[in-house]
Amino acid sequence: MICEKCGHELQIGDYPFCEKDGGHLPGGNSVVGDDIPGGLVIDHFSSTPMKFYSKSAIAAEAKRRGLVSIVEHVGERGSDKSPHTTRWY
Repeated sequence: MICEKCGHELQIGDYPFCEKDGGHLPGGNSVVGDDIPGGLVIDHFSSTPMKFYSKSAIAAEAKRRGLVSIVEHVGERGSDKSPHTTRWY
């Protein structure tokens, strides 16, 4: 496949969109593990701190307690822009 913008011949795994300089970066694959080496102590679930060794164990305990993870984007007053968030592309 040829990029319509710059004429670059795309290879398997290449990023399909032109970068600012007109190039294409090779794609990458990565796996984010579930484990937490050494564990993570969370003291907000109960009166005594609890240590977790995986993200799925934290999620299971939160679900057991009826808790829900919420991520909310809040922009500056009068705008949807925030100095705390950036574009990923």
